Amino acid sequence: MRRLAEALTGESLRAQELLKSPGEPRPYLVSYLVRDVESYWVNARFGSLFGEERRRWRRGYADVRVGSYRTDHVRDGGLEDNSIKAESYPYTSLPIGAQLDGIIHGVWQLTEARYREAVEDYLDKRADNLHFRNPNRAFASFERRDPVVDHSTPAFPDVDERYWRDLVLKASALGKREDGVFVSEVDLSVRNCTRVFVSTEGASIIERAPLWHLTVILELVSPKGVTVPWSLSELVSDPRELPDLASLRRQIRRAVGRMRKVADAKTLRAYSGPVLLDPAPAGLLMHEALGHRLEANRLLSTGEGQTFKDALGETLLPPAISMRDDPRLTHFAGRSLVGHYRYDDEGVPAGEARLVERGRIEGFLTSRAAVSKRHKSNGHARNESFERPMSRMGVTIVEADAPVDDRALKQRLIDEVKRRGLPFGIHVLHADSGETATKSYDFQAFLGQIRAASRVYPDGREELVRDVSFVGTPLNAIRGIVAAGARAEVDNSYCGAESGSVPVSTIAPALLVDNLELQSSAATPHMPHTYPLPWWK
Repeated sequence: MRRLAEALTGESLRAQELLKSPGEPRPYLVSYLVRDVESYWVNARFGSLFGEERRRWRRGYADVRVGSYRTDHVRDGGLEDNSIKAESYPYTSLPIGAQLDGIIHGVWQLTEARYREAVEDYLDKRADNLHFRNPNRAFASFERRDPVVDHSTPAFPDVDERYWRDLVLKASALGKREDGVFVSEVDLSVRNCTRVFVSTEGASIIERAPLWHLTVILELVSPKGVTVPWSLSELVSDPRELPDLASLRRQIRRAVGRMRKVADAKTLRAYSGPVLLDPAPAGLLMHEALGHRLEANRLLSTGEGQTFKDALGETLLPPAISMRDDPRLTHFAGRSLVGHYRYDDEGVPAGEARLVERGRIEGFLTSRAAVSKRHKSNGHARNESFERPMSRMGVTIVEADAPVDDRALKQRLIDEVKRRGLPFGIHVLHADSGETATKSYDFQAFLGQIRAASRVYPDGREELVRDVSFVGTPLNAIRGIVAAGARAEVDNSYCGAESGSVPVSTIAPALLVDNLELQSSAATPHMPHTYPLPWWK
């Protein structure tokens, strides 16, 4: 990889010197980001091997910036620089061989196309400035940074293919022993990624990141015809954290037991009132309702809602709640954090972003795109492959002063139900996906998909409900937090946004919200199976 870094550095300097078109601006900076990925995937269903493969690929991103650090061609924080219809897109795939000439030829094609796109954008931006006021004119387009040279390449964990093939086969076979289970799929995906970043500023960085993702997908149909989907997911950077076969079987049995209870539960059509969120759902709420709105690149886009653009110093959360993002962290409570990285995708060392300090908005997740006259990137620019890097979350930590234990938190929920004369409150136990709308023309809302929740009655009884999602507007939801738990948990997952899908980690305690809205989730009723699976009783 060092030879590749040296070759890319040479090509970036050659491009900066020779790229020119008569009467058009020349590049003031050229950088390359190449991802070299080796992957292993194995999937089994009901004890039969469904698929297995090893792959290797390289994807390249070229940033050819024309104009100057003060004013260049990038508009609206670069949120829309991600089109697969762009001329440069077909050239983002690069050769995987060790011969450098083929790789550099691919990079040359990519650079040539990116330069033409940059010049076109530069001219369009100048034309726009004749008609519309640019609210970001006072800010530098791109922050100057001292270059970093770091070629640290630790070895990736070994992949014992025979062991993992045996595990997914035997674990998926468990579904045959459970009546009503008609999907029983176990999947392991290993992704060893080496990132190589160079720039004409002098940066040269090599960083490696392993990702191991073990997933179980289950679907069950009850005797009454209710279909319940479920998934178990372990996303880690260290395979030693993944469960062995005995542990995974126990998790699957527990999941099937809970699925049967969910199938027998009543549907909750709608609800508005106090909600207790367990740590993982609480982290999902903070990620969707608040985290995306603190990504600074969104503050540069006229198409964004810019909820907190002028809100520095304002009270947003209860005084006991703080929130920060620090991708430098590698572990929490013995678990690896997949949102960890040492350098972002613009060559800036990862740093801590203090977002909310004792309830007040302290700052934003920033890239090198300036959002103030005293701007400084805290190393949060990220992309997946061909998209322009933008500020994104990495390792998000929600912290609370004076937290309470689980029993006291549930009692607070019950007390609130009694005080307001409500028939019940809601306890969200498990949620596995979410989304949010941040555009100015859209509703400023968020949604979380709940897999398991329960009614909590005034006497403390809990009764499962199903087919429900939590939904709301961000300000009402996060300002309604009234208490936080003492037990924090890690949620490792992927986050999708304009710059692609990136691994993120959220560390959060349980949260009690005084008012959150729940709605019936989308569900397609299925006809009963016309005849049973061969192994069903």
